[in-house]
Amino acid sequence: MVAEASFVVHIPATIYQEMVEHVSAGYPNETCGALGGVDERAVKHYPTANAAERPDDFSIIGSADLLRIYDDISKYDGDLIYYHSHPITEAYPSLRDIEHAKHNGYLYIIFSHRHHPDLPYARVFKIDLQGQVTEGEISIDE
Repeated sequence: MVAEASFVVHIPATIYQEMVEHVSAGYPNETCGALGGVDERAVKHYPTANAAERPDDFSIIGSADLLRIYDDISKYDGDLIYYHSHPITEAYPSLRDIEHAKHNGYLYIIFSHRHHPDLPYARVFKIDLQGQVTEGEISIDE
C-alpha cells in the first residue's frame, strides 16, 4: 500500500547525474550507493560497490563502505539516504526491499532500468516499521 506523497527530497543536478551514471554503469546488475542528506536535501554522494552475494538479484552496501559513509556523515550531522537500482522491474520497493528497509529508517531512492536503453528513472520512498510504503517526490535542483 502506498500512502500519499508527504515529503520532497532535494538533489542537486550534478549529484543526480552522478547517481544516474553510477547505476547505469552497473547495469545489468543492481547497483547501490548513498547520499548524505541534511533536512531531506542531498549534500554529498557516496557511490559504492554492491556487496550482495547475487548482485543481479539484490543490493547492499558493504560494512566497510557503510562505516566510512557513516563516519563522514556524522561530521555534518547528516542522514543516510540509500539508493539502488532495479535492472528489470519498476522503481518500487520489492518485498525484500521492504523487509530490509523497515528496520533502518533510511529514505530509499530506487532507480529502474525497465526501459533500458533509455536512462533509468528514480522514485523515493519512506518505509515504516510496519512496512507501509510512502512515496515522496524527488526535486532535481540546479
